[in-house]
Amino acid sequence: MIRLVAVDLDDTLINSNLEITAENLAAVDRVRRKGVQVTIATGRMHVSALPFARQLKLPQNEIIISYNGAVLRRFNGELMAHIALQRQIALDVIRYCQVLKWTLNIYHDDRLYVAELDDNVEYYMNMVGVQAHPVGDLYNFVVDQDLQLSKMLIIGSEEQMESNLPVVQAEFGEKAQVTRSKKRYIEITHFDASKGKALARLAASMGLDAQQVMAIGDSGNDLEMIKWAGLGVAVANASADVKEAADFITKSNDESGVAAALNQFI
Repeated sequence: MIRLVAVDLDDTLINSNLEITAENLAAVDRVRRKGVQVTIATGRMHVSALPFARQLKLPQNEIIISYNGAVLRRFNGELMAHIALQRQIALDVIRYCQVLKWTLNIYHDDRLYVAELDDNVEYYMNMVGVQAHPVGDLYNFVVDQDLQLSKMLIIGSEEQMESNLPVVQAEFGEKAQVTRSKKRYIEITHFDASKGKALARLAASMGLDAQQVMAIGDSGNDLEMIKWAGLGVAVANASADVKEAADFITKSNDESGVAAALNQFI
């Protein structure tokens, strides 16, 4: 019997207009009334997930998985766990992106820092509803401030990220978790910071095993949690590898696929 549901946000729970449909809201409410815990598992910042947590009317003590699993924080802001990227790896990624002149986002203490506000950063800010803080040289900023980074995100065009992903994986894939979430993003976190590992830790804290957990997602950063969960669900618009790994393929995010899955299995 499913006791916990973890739902990705972008391109899964929210549609192309960045909204939770009425059908999805109603379905989440129904399963929660049956005693099933529903939580968000996202690559987004915690602060960027909060508006959706409010729409879902999650309880204040609900733990939200953010930064692809690097941060577990309650809805009310209480930090439960943080797995920062190793300092030298973070610095190596920054230098690598500087040499190639790639746009890089870095995240510390739920704040977004960038070198400058370019078109890629503007796109990202509009997408997730947060303000970026330009600091100039990111390498010197991290060194001078002695920052521990939750996540790093390379952003560019869809074509660039398609070709850059194997390059970044070859360079850093043995040192860190390198995944592609949205088509314009490549995300880098600590090896132990993944949605799958975070969901396993959350379930264990509740006394649940994998068979009592459903995970719903669409992209590479959802793959591990969909494989781990007893019931892994891919939305119809998911990437091919996520669909292949899933136990069930539901409707697309624009067709309230989360609601369809919840209504069928719970």
